[in-house]
Amino acid sequence: MKFFKLSALALASTLALAGCGDDNNNNSSGNSTNTPDVPVKPPVDNSLSEIEQAKEMIRTAKLFVSDNKAVTDAYEDVSDILTEKQDTRLGYTFDIPSDLKYYMEKNNVSQLTATDIIALANDKEFETALGNIVLTPEKDFLATLNTDGKFTLTGSTNIDIEEYDYVYNPQTGLYGPVVVNQDSFKAAFDGFEDALSSKTSTDNFNGSLGFKSINIGTGTDIVALNSSTKGATVSGQFSDKVVVNDEFDINDANREGITLEKAVIKLSSLKLTANDSVIEAKDFEFAALDVSRKLADNSLVVRTIPYKFAITGKMTKQKPMTDVEITLNATANDADIKKFIIIDEVGDIEEAANKYVGMEIVLAIKGKVTKENTTTIPLDFQANLKRTARNVIELQGLTASVEGKKLFVTGKSSLDNNYDVVSTQFTVEQNKASIKLNVDANGDFIKDKMGKLGDIMVNGKDYGDLMDNDGKVTAKFTDDSLIIL
Repeated sequence: MKFFKLSALALASTLALAGCGDDNNNNSSGNSTNTPDVPVKPPVDNSLSEIEQAKEMIRTAKLFVSDNKAVTDAYEDVSDILTEKQDTRLGYTFDIPSDLKYYMEKNNVSQLTATDIIALANDKEFETALGNIVLTPEKDFLATLNTDGKFTLTGSTNIDIEEYDYVYNPQTGLYGPVVVNQDSFKAAFDGFEDALSSKTSTDNFNGSLGFKSINIGTGTDIVALNSSTKGATVSGQFSDKVVVNDEFDINDANREGITLEKAVIKLSSLKLTANDSVIEAKDFEFAALDVSRKLADNSLVVRTIPYKFAITGKMTKQKPMTDVEITLNATANDADIKKFIIIDEVGDIEEAANKYVGMEIVLAIKGKVTKENTTTIPLDFQANLKRTARNVIELQGLTASVEGKKLFVTGKSSLDNNYDVVSTQFTVEQNKASIKLNVDANGDFIKDKMGKLGDIMVNGKDYGDLMDNDGKVTAKFTDDSLIIL
């Protein structure tokens, strides 16, 4: 189903990465109550002298950089939660519900039991629907399809797969099929329900997709998924009535003059357990809406604009030991999109002159990870971005805790008319110490002809310079001491 095809992803991605605000002092970002507030500058430690405050800020920054590198090195392959075999099995397992549903719709079948499936073993149409999957279901295996298109699946089955590739045979001079992958594994479905399509005509569609659990494989190869029967919900408000079935295509609806006024996808919780890792996604929300314009040739151009992406993710892992929670919320002002995003005469998207779309982005990371030498690194990081003018993005506050000491960073980026960053200024602070840094359009720090990046200040007094000489960054203090970063 092509319900939520994003025809304007490029612009949306630009706005989402940049962060946006609005023209009329509307501070509503649509953030959920789980989203952290803008961080504030930590309290001052007055027990340190001014020169020690200057050095402490640089030491903390050095630790932050070194810890970040250690974590990056240790977690270079951390996204490889599943083995290649597990990943392939996962894909085939989720093919089964859609393949069975397709067969049942085509043949007007409301129920398939284990006995039915075994009896269809040599049925060409059933074989075509399943592709290179062969099912050997257990007695509890049952698929149902009601008159409105809701599909359910429960029970266990053995799955045999064969993947072929066409390989050239030099002896015959022909290409022929060769088995490149064979596998046999068990999958167990509990409470799987697909209600993402309907035969009812409506301008306010509501659907859902979910399951209580799906277990794939056995023993050390098992992949376990846990959620709820209506774990993911989908709602769509249209300008006119549509039938959102498996053949529904939003582009076809657009050609008939029907637009998507609002679409929201929500996921309450989904947990994946495999090998030594547990990943949980919760409070996921994605929202989008259409903007449209009739061109001179009387054709209707429609663009779908995402305006919200929010998720809280948690990962625990044994090696390297990990317990981390990440919160991300990027929310644009949907009212601004309707008012300020326009389609020009050739069908391209642009912001109205002297206007801009409001958006805020929050990223927070908390937890602990380990270096290769098993040293524990506590993580406590948060950044808040907001677009405060058409060509300005502000880093309203970034806090990073390192060994109990906090850095506080604010900043501002300037954009050109293509929404590319042309310059950025940062102010790094700790206690009463601070340093201002400038970054060019290429993301490189700007230095003067002597290699100075910035002055290390405390209470308005200069206590040293941060220098970059041929890539070697050093803090030089007024007492002639050095800290090499």
